[in-house]
Amino acid sequence: MAETTEEKKPAAPASGGAGMGGDSKLWAALCWVFAPIVGIIVLVTDKKNDKFVLFHAYQSIVAAVGLWVVMMVVSVVTFGLGTLCFPIVWLAFLYFAYKAYQGEKFMLPVVGEFAEKQMPK
Repeated sequence: MAETTEEKKPAAPASGGAGMGGDSKLWAALCWVFAPIVGIIVLVTDKKNDKFVLFHAYQSIVAAVGLWVVMMVVSVVTFGLGTLCFPIVWLAFLYFAYKAYQGEKFMLPVVGEFAEKQMPK
């Protein structure tokens, strides 16, 4: 009996871009979980050379600061009831972290365009 031997090719990653390491995806996700702190850390460290991480850093900083301002205004106007929106916003940021960890480069409506303009050419 003749046995055929097939070379097994390594399985392609389930998600993410070609050549994107787990470290990049982890940093991108952390930019969302601990926004805007980790995003600022990315801007001042050598991680700013990774375009995927840098994009998520810019986007998470602008989104976090913008939503913080909106939530403060709503809280003042509603005498504190606006703070009930904070858990919903944080859950949305966790979802964005999940998508970033999957290797997706998604753009939020206004913030994504701003982040894209900040990227170095």
